[in-house]
Amino acid sequence: MKAFLTTTCLLMAIAPQAGASIFTVKPNTRFYSAPNASEQTLLMLPEVRVHIPPIKDSKGFCEFKLMYKIVDRSNPTPLRTAWARCVSIDQIIPSQP
Repeated sequence: MKAFLTTTCLLMAIAPQAGASIFTVKPNTRFYSAPNASEQTLLMLPEVRVHIPPIKDSKGFCEFKLMYKIVDRSNPTPLRTAWARCVSIDQIIPSQP
């Protein structure tokens, strides 16, 4: 966990100065409704991005605010947050000027 926090702080230092940065997640990242990897809490989400820093962290899982890559008009109330392994973040999405 200490390595994750160090990496997050480093990424925040090089990221554009804003309250949060948006990152892609690694391929095959699984999201959960709770901070544990069980079939009961597994969520089926379309392709999403996550806001860093995470909202909470617990036992190697982080609760991320989600940003959907493609809007699903058939689902008017998409999940706003979900849990994933803290090491799931991949690349920063550059902010648009």
